Amino acid sequence: MPVSVSHIIDALASLGGQAHLDQIVERVCEIAPPPLPVDVGASVRGRIQERCSQAQSYKNNGDLFESVYGIAARRGVWRLRQDNLSETNPDAVFDGADVDIESAEGRAQLRIHLRRERSRKLVSAFKASLENHSCCVCGFDFEAAYGKIGAGYIEAHHIVPVASLDEGAVTKLSDLVALCANCHRMIHRNGLMDVEELKKMLGPWQKAG
Repeated sequence: MPVSVSHIIDALASLGGQAHLDQIVERVCEIAPPPLPVDVGASVRGRIQERCSQAQSYKNNGDLFESVYGIAARRGVWRLRQDNLSETNPDAVFDGADVDIESAEGRAQLRIHLRRERSRKLVSAFKASLENHSCCVCGFDFEAAYGKIGAGYIEAHHIVPVASLDEGAVTKLSDLVALCANCHRMIHRNGLMDVEELKKMLGPWQKAG
């Protein structure tokens, strides 16, 4: 039985949105129901390249994946083209995916709807515990920038991705950090960057500004 695209999306989502092919194959083997194809790696690679516009075997049926370093580099690192964070729920994390077809402006488009799960109670408690709601990386303060509509707004970032936690694992307030939308997206852009690493990257820009 060939590996389905939804299994690959689920696998990548649980790995933070980006991973090496070997990691994707290993995760697919964990989540896809048997029987699996004899060569799971080849099946996964084939499904990814069929849905990647960078690949020669692209079938123009939904551009879902991209090679992080380019196909020619042959480094085998892939990611979802979709942002890791939801537009409507930026605190969300991957917890699986559904795929369906929608029609937009007379043209069929493939949409990925990501199911996300996290403790909203914990996030609310974390935000309530903050002395101020500025970003811990760049210092941006929504209230200072937007007035009262920005009061109390900030995004909560899990230092350890929820998707990687064992079932039943306890997350403490100290496991969360406050980030603005821009820094939150940058941390998730290439898998999961460390907060201190992002601070160092931003340093020269802040000094220049």
